[in-house]
Amino acid sequence: GDALRMHNRVMREHIYSNQGYEVKTIGDAFMVAFPTSSSACCFGLGVQEALVQVAWPSEILHLPHCCKDLSRGWNGLRVRIGVHKGTVDVDMNHVAGRWDYYGTTVNMAARIESVCIPGSVAVSSEVYNDAFASEHMPSMLESV
Repeated sequence: GDALRMHNRVMREHIYSNQGYEVKTIGDAFMVAFPTSSSACCFGLGVQEALVQVAWPSEILHLPHCCKDLSRGWNGLRVRIGVHKGTVDVDMNHVAGRWDYYGTTVNMAARIESVCIPGSVAVSSEVYNDAFASEHMPSMLESV
């Protein structure tokens, strides 16, 4: 209901502001591609910061993974974000009218996300090394 719409709005705002491409959604999960490792990391950190600021419906705040505990940086829905980089296999999904991505890189990103703690962003060593080679990422991390 309302919480999912709020979650999706935050996700899409940050996808757009970081030049991302929404490949698809699967339930409440998003598969997104970005032009650089830094833009993917900025997306992840931005989403996590934005979700804490949302005025979530009170009926979800009693749920275990949605409780409000600002001392721990929690407020409402928390998501896991996994980031990996590499080449992907691409095919047109004619039903959706969008490009779909699949292959080893996509599988690795999904595995990274699956071990991530809710409310955090986990990245592969490839993303970490690439993001820190850019000029933008170190200052972004220092501001968090």
